[in-house]
Amino acid sequence: MNHNKEEIRNNILKKRLSLSPEEIKNKSHQIFLNLLKTSEFLHSTKILFYVSTRSEVQTEEMIKTSLAEGKKVFVPVILSDSIDLAPSQLMDFDKELAKGKKGIFEPKEEYYRLSPPSDLDLVILPGVAFDGEGNRIGRGLGYYDNFLKKVNPSIPIIALAFELQIVEKIPVEENDIPVDKIITEKRIINCIGTRELRI
Repeated sequence: MNHNKEEIRNNILKKRLSLSPEEIKNKSHQIFLNLLKTSEFLHSTKILFYVSTRSEVQTEEMIKTSLAEGKKVFVPVILSDSIDLAPSQLMDFDKELAKGKKGIFEPKEEYYRLSPPSDLDLVILPGVAFDGEGNRIGRGLGYYDNFLKKVNPSIPIIALAFELQIVEKIPVEENDIPVDKIITEKRIINCIGTRELRI
């Protein structure tokens, strides 16, 4: 494990946890407004969203709005005891989710509607820290790293983050896949190009 990555993760998590619920709500709403401006979101019809935990950029409003607009929304399901994420189509945010493994909300088994990653046309993911080149530090469990390897290189990957989660440089390991865009409450960071170089 890269100690520097661990240090960055702990430092940023501490900062993120210091945000008040009000700040999280307001910043998340601004991030959503910025997401709405992107061509990737406007042109997508099948989006993988994450279901946010308490201190992450909140996605409930984004998911409900996308569903209301007629987009197909998928959320990750953790399969068995592996580190495999599978996209499952979500139709009703309030009815179909329950706290799953790792304490993250995911569809109840009776609402599993699993699809291969190749069905998606946009992936929106969380993270703990990012740099301007799209490198990310997650929770260290490897779920998204594993999942992103199965995503078609032509499918855009957008990360949602608070501005305080942007750091100068993240140490890169061989298997790391960068994101194409990072959206914060203050800006949209285009990282397109770095991903192609590593595929």
